[in-house]
Amino acid sequence: MSTPRTLTLPDGVRPVTLETERGSFATLTAVPDVGRPVGTVLLVPGWTGSKEDFTPLVDHLARYGWRAVAVDQRGQYETPGTDDRSAYTLAELGADVVAMSKALGGYSQLVGHSFGGLVSREAVLLEPSVFSTITLLCSGPAAFTDEQTLQGLQMLAFGLDNLPIEQVYDLKLDHDSKTPRYVAPPEDVAAWLRKRFTSNVPASLSEITRRLTDSEDKTDQLAKTGVRTQVLYGESDDGWPIEVQRAMAEALGVEPEVVPDAGHSPAIDQPAATARLLVDFFHDAKNLPGAGAKPTA
Repeated sequence: MSTPRTLTLPDGVRPVTLETERGSFATLTAVPDVGRPVGTVLLVPGWTGSKEDFTPLVDHLARYGWRAVAVDQRGQYETPGTDDRSAYTLAELGADVVAMSKALGGYSQLVGHSFGGLVSREAVLLEPSVFSTITLLCSGPAAFTDEQTLQGLQMLAFGLDNLPIEQVYDLKLDHDSKTPRYVAPPEDVAAWLRKRFTSNVPASLSEITRRLTDSEDKTDQLAKTGVRTQVLYGESDDGWPIEVQRAMAEALGVEPEVVPDAGHSPAIDQPAATARLLVDFFHDAKNLPGAGAKPTA
């Protein structure tokens, strides 16, 4: 989850419903002010997150000439979902992302943040031909292994299965607010964070939480797809351990890239620097139309 600095959308970033063969998905979308987009960037948020985790990044990517589309996954915040738990396997969520890319014309530059990286990887494994690249942003190769983290996730999943989601959020907030790194957000943002969490379909959030405890390492399979891959994280990322992300990059045969002065949410902490690292990676293909485009603002 990322905490936005403001709830005001930048000029040019607007809510759009993306219609796909697998249903409707809520998005925040931006396109360049002038000219046709170089291509499409599809951004997939993580656990307890939403499309708003990418709001400033969407704006910066559009300034570089890209159509940027940040989504809510199935059952997440403003995208509807079912109570059927089988709808929230990695395979099903990955199939949703494949359908999103197809609806956007294919060949998307895919960016998966945190848990969204696991979903994005699954999408590439399911149908690599509809993606130009994949960026694993502050993501890891598999489930968490730290015992304390696993215990917390298991407790949260149990709570979601047995308590009203509003009560689960209040218990989580009480726990989080006692940690040393907690910083209370502005009142309006705090109210929105509660609304976002409690708008999730409980079965969705419960099953996504479990995927963080049982997902398998498919790094080798991703490497064999031939889809160009980027591993990118904030220099003080506190999600998957940095050494785990570096090892994943090594297994993929790429050098990890680091966003300075950023933690687990580079798109919020340092959107301009994150956008620059992304577009440099996107344009690394020599024959990509529009290579070398400069920001318009």
